[in-house]
Amino acid sequence: MVNPLWLWRGFKGNSVTFALLFASVLLGASIAGGFHHLLAALGIHWLYVLLIPIFLFSWLSKKEPLWIPDEAKRKLYARSLIIGSIVVVLLIAWLRPEPKPEPPEPPGQHR
Repeated sequence: MVNPLWLWRGFKGNSVTFALLFASVLLGASIAGGFHHLLAALGIHWLYVLLIPIFLFSWLSKKEPLWIPDEAKRKLYARSLIIGSIVVVLLIAWLRPEPKPEPPEPPGQHR
């Protein structure tokens, strides 16, 4: 499920970090989920597996003004990521071929 907080912080808060997190989940390649699986595979305690990504992404979000000092550019990048990912998902859904229906079972055969 897509976290609506990421959408809100990306769109209204002009956070490129949270816009990127939202876009990655929407496109099916969750950055946060991948980081979670990496920490779990390294054998890190489950509590830290939950807390480290929260603190990391919050820290990255707070550092954005240093990396992208112009607020108008941050706003443009964040909104472009969100709107672009929504457009890509809609295009994928529109261009995907219809699934072929399964042929009916012949009478007398059961699975």
